[in-house]
Amino acid sequence: MLNTERNTARMQARVLKSARANLRKRKLSTFFEHGQWWVEHRTTGAQWSVCDAEGLGIIGGFCFEQVTRGEMSDCIHRNVYRQEADSH
Repeated sequence: MLNTERNTARMQARVLKSARANLRKRKLSTFFEHGQWWVEHRTTGAQWSVCDAEGLGIIGGFCFEQVTRGEMSDCIHRNVYRQEADSH
């Protein structure tokens, strides 16, 4: 079984730590779906598939393949929430 196929709290912590180091982003969350780990940037919605990897340039034993670019920014989030609050 590959590490990315292990749905445990310990593996989730390893994936998140590696994602922060590799992607150089802080607002990340992880989730396990379709038998593997995924990473999502909470601000933009961008998502990465997590793959087992080794070799030069690999931090933490994982690589990350971006599958969605994400559409939202902090500014958009703030404007949407502000508009919703103003409409009530």
